Amino acid sequence: MTPISASRPRPCRRTLLYYDAIVESEVLEREKRPALAAADAEEVHDIVRVELRENGGHKLTLLYEPEHNLEEQIIREQFCA
Repeated sequence: MTPISASRPRPCRRTLLYYDAIVESEVLEREKRPALAAADAEEVHDIVRVELRENGGHKLTLLYEPEHNLEEQIIREQFCA
């Protein structure tokens, strides 16, 4: 069970976005509830606003078990977690 607190809110459910989607979030009452943004090993403290978008400059190799349908695995991960 994940604790509910201002410093570590419950994680969002996963979702798939279009490659060109932009997700924006703004911190209200920054003085009362300082916020940070974290991705991979990077952390930025005392943020006011954060904007997330895909960086298409990186390539990767996706590994999965061929006997399992990849599309079904993605849907299961997104909606049945």
